[in-house]
Amino acid sequence: MWSASEAAVVLEREQWAIFARWNQRSEAGEAGPESHPGLGGVDARYDELTRLLAPHRQPAEGARRLVGELGFDAGDRYRADGLDYWFRWHPGR
Repeated sequence: MWSASEAAVVLEREQWAIFARWNQRSEAGEAGPESHPGLGGVDARYDELTRLLAPHRQPAEGARRLVGELGFDAGDRYRADGLDYWFRWHPGR
């Protein structure tokens, strides 16, 4: 486990919003899997964010493994402000 900088969180949220907008179009039948922004070469900003975030996604020295407990709430599966589930973290083995 390691902390994310405020700048990295802003970038992560921007990239998530791009995905969430695509997912809404996909579930409405307006976009197919070939237009998924994570494929690369589909959305220039998404690709740029992937490059900018790469160093932030590397485990820090001394990072430790945690196990997540997953729960769901009601609502849209993917939303610009997050997901329809929550996590609790527990020490890993």
